[in-house]
Amino acid sequence: MPDSHLLFAYGSLLTQRVQRSVIGREIAGTPDRLAGFRKTTLQDGDDQYPNLSLDSQAYVDGQVLEISDAELGRIDLYEGDLYVRRRVTLVSGKQTWVYYS
Repeated sequence: MPDSHLLFAYGSLLTQRVQRSVIGREIAGTPDRLAGFRKTTLQDGDDQYPNLSLDSQAYVDGQVLEISDAELGRIDLYEGDLYVRRRVTLVSGKQTWVYYS
């Protein structure tokens, strides 16, 4: 895919419904792991969302999604101001984007 990006997904972006709604298609990801983080919950009013926190003794399992520039832009809008998109290196050695606060 030209101008493609790798994204590490660990929460709602793994569900087909959210993928169709936000990205516009379903994506079969590749399993991978992010070391140095643990999965937590982000509270926003009455709503709770998956999040990551630094933890040198932990890891988070997820999926690597290959997405286009336009799809990355749509995901940025979906994640909003609750999350920041950051670069990380996964256990596999792949460098990907990931969202967490």
